Amino acid sequence: MKNSYYLWIIALIVVNTGWYAVSQQGAVQEINRPGADFSESREGELSTLIGSEVDFEIEHCFESINGGVYNASLTVESESETLYSWEGTTDEGCITYSSTSSEGEIIVVTILEEGVETTTTLTTWPMKSAFVIGLILFSLCTVAVAFGETFVRALVKKKMDQEPTTNHVKTDTFLESNGIWQDPVRPN
Repeated sequence: MKNSYYLWIIALIVVNTGWYAVSQQGAVQEINRPGADFSESREGELSTLIGSEVDFEIEHCFESINGGVYNASLTVESESETLYSWEGTTDEGCITYSSTSSEGEIIVVTILEEGVETTTTLTTWPMKSAFVIGLILFSLCTVAVAFGETFVRALVKKKMDQEPTTNHVKTDTFLESNGIWQDPVRPN
């Protein structure tokens, strides 16, 4: 096997590894966070590149401002359907819930007592469902470029072999009559 084939195999691995890294990236949406204006009802979006099912993860943390124990609740709804519901206290720490749902708008409803701060984030992976299709597409394109490069090299070599080598112009006479150099001007 030629060295160029090894290089193209390495290129195929690099391209598909890069695609894997990109497709596994999550898109984070902040629902509520300390320091920002709190809203009891916030909208979010579940979207995907291919298909209609989306993996999502919602993480929520409730903290007491003054050290007391307070009640809090969080509900995630999509088209009048409850995707997730939680009720608890500020002593429970951060909770993460993962699931799959159809794409579309969601509403996150957060109910807090006075003296509670919340951090709620929604994470989706919109390109995760396109991994296999992207893997096939990038692999085919890399192979097409590899064989296209070999084909173009063969065409260039064939073209260069067909060109006659007797069409050279004598450069000495050309430079003598139309050269850019002149003898230096010397004072008398």
